[in-house]
Amino acid sequence: MTSVGNWYAYAAILVSGIALFFAIRNYQRKAGAYLRGAFCIAQSRACDDRYVSEVVIENQKDRAISIFDIYLKVGYSVYIHIESFDEAPLILRPFEIYQKRFGPIEFYGFNMRRIDANELLANKKIRKRLVLSTSIGKYVVSEAIFRWNPVIEHFENHWTAILRPIPSRFKGADLGSNIRFVVEMISLTGSSEVIPIGKGDQDIRVFKNFQLTEASLKDKEALELYLLEQQIDGALVCSDLKVYDVDVWRKQLSENYRQHVSIKEDSFLRYHVLGRVGTWMSNWSLRRKNRKIHRVSSRQ
Repeated sequence: MTSVGNWYAYAAILVSGIALFFAIRNYQRKAGAYLRGAFCIAQSRACDDRYVSEVVIENQKDRAISIFDIYLKVGYSVYIHIESFDEAPLILRPFEIYQKRFGPIEFYGFNMRRIDANELLANKKIRKRLVLSTSIGKYVVSEAIFRWNPVIEHFENHWTAILRPIPSRFKGADLGSNIRFVVEMISLTGSSEVIPIGKGDQDIRVFKNFQLTEASLKDKEALELYLLEQQIDGALVCSDLKVYDVDVWRKQLSENYRQHVSIKEDSFLRYHVLGRVGTWMSNWSLRRKNRKIHRVSSRQ
């Protein structure tokens, strides 16, 4: 009986400990604030000054927090004002992420003076942190968000390919490579509708009251004339319409992508061995060329 009583006591202590642990974790999750953040400092040909091009803030707590201003603290005494939410505070809900990109600037100002902060922002030894004006006061974002990017693997192994989808868009609508024309129709109420028309669409019913013909898809002018005829006949109800030739846009988009290459899967050996050896040789050759250029320029 004594041993059974001891087991009951141990079990009660264990259950109490587990309950206390979860109570503390729940309190920690809801109490105070815990934010992580990341920022990016960029250069652009559009301006002379380095600037903050992107900010990411993540709420790690199970409670919302109000943010009024975002600053970048550089060193001990310099604050760069990134964004203000004075009129409508940013409400960062539990476990929500806020991300925003910023464009080039004219210059930095302080006390009616133009400030050159390039040296400060370029110096990697100077500590830079996001500082927030929040509903609980000043909050220094001490923990960073570390985002993975395959570009890092590309620099380590030049055989790493990063394929980027190149879309063609019209007023928010994504067009595929088989789309030949875009018809923009304005309804009688003034709303706009975008209708993509592809190759072979004479075999399907794109419009409700009539079907396209092979002759109407010959070129932009033929399609526009055919749709106007349908509008006059009453088969197409709209106040106005316009036809766009997607091939014209496609030609402009493809000017920098003239070479067509098929890609195949690399084996483990080719990628991890031959790829790294080739990367080392390429980097060695580039360093050699740079040293040669530096020697020539130093003699002049």
